[in-house]
Amino acid sequence: MRSDPLGVAELDQRGIPTNQCLHCGSNVFTIKAAFEDYEIVGYYLDAECAVCQSPLTAPCPVDRPL
Repeated sequence: MRSDPLGVAELDQRGIPTNQCLHCGSNVFTIKAAFEDYEIVGYYLDAECAVCQSPLTAPCPVDRPL
């Protein structure tokens, strides 16, 4: 685990896809995406919370609860 400048440890959430950061509650993630004709055509599931930088696994449509 890393620490942010305020000394708060980040939570490593990788492995189980989530649509909300368990550490800070944010639903804004930093991801790597591929574009074609100005539309997202794919993205990596390795993500990082845009607020607290905790590493996590981004969700995809099949991860949506029924």
